[in-house]
Amino acid sequence: MNFTIEEFWKKRFQIAPAETTNPQPGWVSAQLPLGAFVEAPLVQSGEFGTADPDTSPLILVSAPGAVGKSTLAKQIAALTGAIYVDLATAEPVGGNFLSGGLAKSGLFGTWQANTTAVLIDGLDEARIRVTQGGFESFLGDVVQMAKTRSAQTPVPTVLFGRTGAIQDTWLLLSEAGVNAPVMEIGFYPPAQSIEFALARVRDRKPDRSHEGPEREALTLLLERLKKSTSRDGDRFAGYAPVLMAVADRVAGEANPSGLIAEIKGGGQPVTLETVVDAILEREHAKLGSLEFTSSSLHDQLYTSGEQLDRICARVYGQPAPALPKLSPQDAKTYGQALDTWVPEHPFLDGTAKPSSAVFEARIAVHALQSKEFEEQARRVELPRGTAANPFLADFYLNSKSGQTQEIRPEHLGILYSSIRATLALGDTASLQIEPLDEDAQEEDALSALAEISVERGSTGESHTLELKTQQVGTIHLSPHVEDVNITLQLAKVEVGPGAEITFVAPVNIQCGQLLINAERVIVEALTDDPSTSVYLESNSSSGTTVSTVPTIRGNTSLSVAWPNSAVFPWTSFSANPAANQDPRIEEGLRRLRKFVIAFRSHSKGSLRRYRDKLDHARMTKGVGQAILDALKQQGIITVVGEMYDLNADALGAKVGATYAECMSRQFSPRTVEFVETVLKAD
Repeated sequence: MNFTIEEFWKKRFQIAPAETTNPQPGWVSAQLPLGAFVEAPLVQSGEFGTADPDTSPLILVSAPGAVGKSTLAKQIAALTGAIYVDLATAEPVGGNFLSGGLAKSGLFGTWQANTTAVLIDGLDEARIRVTQGGFESFLGDVVQMAKTRSAQTPVPTVLFGRTGAIQDTWLLLSEAGVNAPVMEIGFYPPAQSIEFALARVRDRKPDRSHEGPEREALTLLLERLKKSTSRDGDRFAGYAPVLMAVADRVAGEANPSGLIAEIKGGGQPVTLETVVDAILEREHAKLGSLEFTSSSLHDQLYTSGEQLDRICARVYGQPAPALPKLSPQDAKTYGQALDTWVPEHPFLDGTAKPSSAVFEARIAVHALQSKEFEEQARRVELPRGTAANPFLADFYLNSKSGQTQEIRPEHLGILYSSIRATLALGDTASLQIEPLDEDAQEEDALSALAEISVERGSTGESHTLELKTQQVGTIHLSPHVEDVNITLQLAKVEVGPGAEITFVAPVNIQCGQLLINAERVIVEALTDDPSTSVYLESNSSSGTTVSTVPTIRGNTSLSVAWPNSAVFPWTSFSANPAANQDPRIEEGLRRLRKFVIAFRSHSKGSLRRYRDKLDHARMTKGVGQAILDALKQQGIITVVGEMYDLNADALGAKVGATYAECMSRQFSPRTVEFVETVLKAD
């Protein structure tokens, strides 16, 4: 069932339009409808219980980053008279956020009378701004207020957030005994994509006279975009910001028929990058309106790179680039033009903020790859974590060439967060970083291979992105670390900064130096699957500002190992496993561990990994093949199509080990005996 505003939300919100008598930051009443709005599909997820959206007092609405949850929330509020609450601009959430906000806004009475509805948007942004305790107190207040409704079927309170934030919220509510339905906003299907983009063109060009050619141009651009992103074609071309960028490209054309001819002629591939770069080229053409003493300046000034430099300076609060050497008259002419062009650039919203997520990503990637802006851009992008820009990775990787692309280790965490921001409910992603070749010599001795694997739950399709990086330098991870496996004995890994660091199992980090830049650490598991351990190990003392004992949520565990790790606040989590005296057995245990922790939760109660990953020479080298063969012969690992399945019960019965014990390198005598037996038979 598709839950539309007309058929669902208006029926659930049979209320009078509410108005705040004392407006609070982020609380908006009398929201105006969006003129160019096209409704995206909204369906109930089957992965989160069976609560009925028609009767539930609480409803959760999920979407990957930039799919349009805020747009939908604002339009529902505008057409139903509900209050829209933006947690990104409201006061930080806490134990009396909803109750106090209703009282301060003069809405408490109408709330209790069941005639006011509240749509709360931005759970992911809110979670970043407060502690886990503060967020849980906020949810407790929302639950308590929902229970005060006076009718048998109360007007629901609706919470909007990105996929990860909604999953976490649903689990917290479930632990409190609240079963809330989860709705998911889908990507625009092809027909609606065209209508969305055409509505944007109409909004940008109300006096247009070429709707036929404009529709054809939009159709061609979106079709070519799908082909260039074949792994996720329909999804990618169904993103609202992508459609807006394509529409802006078409809206800027005085002759849409010429654009159609250019596209059909195949002069250049149609990717998101070429669509956006065409807008930069169009802006460059404005130089034709200026009179310079030298005509060559029309080619030298206001290039795409210069535009992005000037935009980055505004966005990141840095001094504007100096003008090139020009005659006094040319400098005056060009300076006056820049004063108008840059603030009104299509990439900006009229202030110092990007006008869409797509343009924001293009700006951020330019900054990350620029000496002048890299550090500032990294400081802005890294802490975003679960609120990362989903298009950043696409622009970053499109700007590289070659099958295995090489990137700086400092940017891996930002790219991974960006890719995770594209995940819908049921999708998974993992990051693995290990030496490129443990026996490599000379130029590759310090190289590392980073693999980001993504599996789409709706289709079962998966793909792995391979990136070459370096063990030297610093691998920066966001404050939200989920499904990460790093084994680099020479590397420095820095997590954060943030008020809290959240490790979502499984996480394995073994490195030369580990820095945790936060006061608090939370370790949690989003499922009850057995792959729920977090293991942190470094060769030197961990640099950390953690001042409280880590909090463990759910069926998971934490183990840490570094010199002097058995001190507060890590005392009860310190592992520091001793090495086996026999180096060959130690190598066998290391290979066994590598195989076991490579498995990831595939579906409830199942740990799986693609066969080619475990059969790779990096896994089977040395005694690895003998260990893998023994695990398969004894039915601990079985073949399921193109995947291997790990039987956790058989691992315990025949090897004397659990996933958590392998993760923390706590091997029992039975496990050592299993490896000894395999090596003797090899």
